[in-house]
Amino acid sequence: MPAIEDLQERLEKLIELNESLTRENKILRAELATLKRGVFGRSSERLEPGQLGFFEDSSPSPVADAPSRLEKSRPEPKPGHGRAPFPPRLPRHVVELDVDEAEPRCSCCGKPMKRIGEEVTERGHMIPAQFVVNRYVRPKYACPNGHEVKTARLPDGVIDGGKYEASVYAHIATAKYADHLPLHRLEGIFKRYDVRLSKQSMWDMLVRVDELVAQPVLHQMRAELLAEPVLHADETPITMRLEDGKGTKTGFAWRWRNLHRPGEPSKAIVEFRTSRGRDGPRRFLGAWKGTLIIDGYQGYDEVIRSNGIRRAGCWAHARRKLKEAFDTGAANASGLLALIQKLFELERPTNEGVRSGELDREAQLEERRVVRAEHSAAVVAALYAEVETLEQQRSTLPKSKLGKAIGYLQSQRRALSTFLDDPRIPIHNNDSERDLRHLAVGRKNWLVFGSQRGGEVACRLYSLMLSCKQCGANPEAYLADVLMRVATTPSSQVATLTPWAWAAANPSS
Repeated sequence: MPAIEDLQERLEKLIELNESLTRENKILRAELATLKRGVFGRSSERLEPGQLGFFEDSSPSPVADAPSRLEKSRPEPKPGHGRAPFPPRLPRHVVELDVDEAEPRCSCCGKPMKRIGEEVTERGHMIPAQFVVNRYVRPKYACPNGHEVKTARLPDGVIDGGKYEASVYAHIATAKYADHLPLHRLEGIFKRYDVRLSKQSMWDMLVRVDELVAQPVLHQMRAELLAEPVLHADETPITMRLEDGKGTKTGFAWRWRNLHRPGEPSKAIVEFRTSRGRDGPRRFLGAWKGTLIIDGYQGYDEVIRSNGIRRAGCWAHARRKLKEAFDTGAANASGLLALIQKLFELERPTNEGVRSGELDREAQLEERRVVRAEHSAAVVAALYAEVETLEQQRSTLPKSKLGKAIGYLQSQRRALSTFLDDPRIPIHNNDSERDLRHLAVGRKNWLVFGSQRGGEVACRLYSLMLSCKQCGANPEAYLADVLMRVATTPSSQVATLTPWAWAAANPSS
């Protein structure tokens, strides 16, 4: 018969094993719920009205009644005003519709009627695209004595002896990288125009656009971007085929952009790297110093440390992690989510004031400085007090969704608090994430990059497309123009070919 001591030891081991299995089961259930929500649930992070209030207690919050001093100036929602008119820059084809009578007379008294005005109705009309062949006919003149032959100079093309005009190069690049059309679909579209343009030919044309425009212009764009004191950065994985065709590898598109300032151009660059390592930030930033708005990824740590860069965190990332925990049943995450929501609510009036034109940039910074000092700092302090309380609770498992979210908040506390001292800094990195969403949408169509070179060419052309989008320029018109000008533009004037400089010089395009 086993001794009592042995039975006691076995009991303790079984209790310990049971607790371990219970914790593991809780973590696995949370992970399963996350996966099921990713497959079957909504992707939005938006919280429904009252969703957090269900779990709130009745005790007063130290920041619940802290008003923003701009809340009273928040513009009221504007009622609808019917259909939006067509922009005045669109060409108009005027169709005159007069009455059938040559000399209209009143149907009652028979007297001639006078014109008193007109009614104007506008309807949008689409003209299907056409593929037109420019046929250059140049008479040849010969000397009677056989000394020479003269003919007019042929207009420059994208390449010597090329078959297509710059407009075709620009159209293919825009369709591929702005509209996400894979080359095999473009090949089918061109067939409808009775033009046989193969995928390989189109790829060669894209490489030419990259060599002629993207590479020299992006060199200038990078120099201008690194002159900015504040930058956003983010990265997203993209599958790439290996050069030998045997398998695939995960590459990364790194996104860099300046701080959004109303009335000033947004500058953005996408770089392709074969890894997510520290070489990406180090090579792009070089010796740059300033404030970098990023998430908690450790790949930026070395360049931040070596360059003396100030790190600013993203509250949207922190909220996302807490929302995942909340959705998997961690009801005690509701208090932290409510406090983060309060931070965003405090920022909203100043942002809306800028968008409506009520505040200029300097006024926005001053309002932010006051609101953050008077209210946001108290919200952050209350949030971290709640974080420490939850961290000490035995029910908060380190490997659970809530435990990981709390760990993120603790490790990023200094970066997440940077915005309190600098009114220029937004509280999130959503602008950079929004740009990367453009690549994510395209990825659903073309699935993978065909090679490392294909990824590099694509990201450089994505840089041009996204920059055109940011500054309101038509990327097709931009490329068609710059393709013909880049060869004759001195290197000292390459700055005039950036998308934002081109948009400023061509406001109607």
